Amino acid sequence: MSDDAEPSPQTADDDEQEPAGPSADDVLDQLEAGSDDYSSLRSLTEIGDAQLGRLIGMWPRFEPERRRELLAKLDQLAGEEALLDFHRIHLSALHDPDVATRILAVRGIAIEERPDYLRILCDQLESDQAASVRAEIADALGKWVVSLEFGFLSDEDAEELEVALTNRIHDEEEDDEVRGRCLEAIGASSEDTIGELIGETYEVGSHRLRVAAIKAMGRSASETWLQILIFNFDDEDADIRAAAATAAGALLVDAAVTPLSMLLDDPETEVQLAVIESLGEIGGEEAERILTRLQRETATPEIRDAAENALAQSQLLSVPIRDDASEEPDFSDGVDVPTI
Repeated sequence: MSDDAEPSPQTADDDEQEPAGPSADDVLDQLEAGSDDYSSLRSLTEIGDAQLGRLIGMWPRFEPERRRELLAKLDQLAGEEALLDFHRIHLSALHDPDVATRILAVRGIAIEERPDYLRILCDQLESDQAASVRAEIADALGKWVVSLEFGFLSDEDAEELEVALTNRIHDEEEDDEVRGRCLEAIGASSEDTIGELIGETYEVGSHRLRVAAIKAMGRSASETWLQILIFNFDDEDADIRAAAATAAGALLVDAAVTPLSMLLDDPETEVQLAVIESLGEIGGEEAERILTRLQRETATPEIRDAAENALAQSQLLSVPIRDDASEEPDFSDGVDVPTI
């Protein structure tokens, strides 16, 4: 090349290119040095084997509070940015000696509906020493029960899931909170034996298990439970009334709207809020009329805000979708969509 050859011109894209963020090793260096600046944790997404090995090596040297902070921050980031993937870090923390850390680890891997993780959680539901962790695992397994209903699990995995949950439910020495969460989780199953289990638990279970059975009725999506739920609208216990209201909404049937509206005069705010949310889930003209009146006439800010949110949800679900490539909502029919 001659000495007077001109250098290639720098493009505008070169000028505007953002500098690369720190590498995963850089972030691990900061953590190992004791930094509490978590602003670069995004770089740990899809962490490699070598870097994960480094993190596992330094993990026991972190105080439990710091381990919780790290996992909580990773959960927050993953919630904000769907493409971030920290599940390998959460998986490595699943057997942490700290109970709260294990709970955060369960939440972190629950979003990864992979059969191998399902089996890991089923094993830990049996073996974890802390009832609070077992309860958290039961919540996570509820997502796989829905997958089972859609045929997304193999027969082997489906059987393992059902056995793991029903074993905990039938174990009378198990904590009632764990048994209840397991019943709520498996409530989405359409198996006749599960329906029988829900009915039996409702009849003879403890208070916590009766609440769980009522919630499971809602998750079942079976209208056959509606009359039992409506019957419990008059129960003397507010927890039962709130659970029944929530479950009735989950059934998504218009026949629940009028009975639900009668619960709006309930003396307990938690029951009123459950009714309002259910009306928003069911939707339709009658539910929207009730919510509109409630929004305009109630003097309680909490109830008014809940009615506004439920009304917005109902109206959004009722917006027709145009049958064309744009797949954009068609607002031409005059549906009043609240401004955000």
